[in-house]
Amino acid sequence: AARLERARRLSAELAVADERLRFAADLHDIQGHHLQVIALKSELAARLAEADPARAAAEMREVQRLSTEALQDTRAVVQGYRRTSLDEEIANATKVLAAAGIDARLQVDPPANTDRLSETSRNLLGLMMREATTNVLRHSQARRTDVDYRVEAGMARLRVCNDGAVAGPSALSGTGLDMLAERLAAVGGTLTREHDGDRFVVAVSLPLNASAGPEPG
Repeated sequence: AARLERARRLSAELAVADERLRFAADLHDIQGHHLQVIALKSELAARLAEADPARAAAEMREVQRLSTEALQDTRAVVQGYRRTSLDEEIANATKVLAAAGIDARLQVDPPANTDRLSETSRNLLGLMMREATTNVLRHSQARRTDVDYRVEAGMARLRVCNDGAVAGPSALSGTGLDMLAERLAAVGGTLTREHDGDRFVVAVSLPLNASAGPEPG
């Protein structure tokens, strides 16, 4: 009976630890992405302040909107309501990369409808898209980014490739990608990274019906 009770306590402690790691990963993804974009647009507005005041003002209004959105998303994460979706993140990535002067090209295989994804798969692919976009902005001087999404043999595959990758291991050992790789592995998915010269590729593959299991009580 004593051993059984210790096992139950250990199981409860592990469940709490897993939930804390999940929360930390979600918070890192949301805050890191929003702050990176806010910094980018603030820098752009500062450069435009004298040459084009009207556009500088427009960029600062966008910074204000992003700040409000970051607060809302943070509250939603704390309350457990926020779920990242692939559709939203692909659309957002295109806008963010364009604002940074990066040519973002999207290729989606026609049969690869995101409605076929489970909620877990859609959420994890959305997180990957967000983290990959943040990596392009933070760790590269990219001129072009290619995004490829397709479904093959019951697996959803998302690949992001950019040029202008900064030399060094930083982009290969990012905390965000490491945490995401662990979450993917837990549901039968994989994350791979390749850094070749100025080219960086991050690719994710996971089952269409991936399930994270029941939420901790």
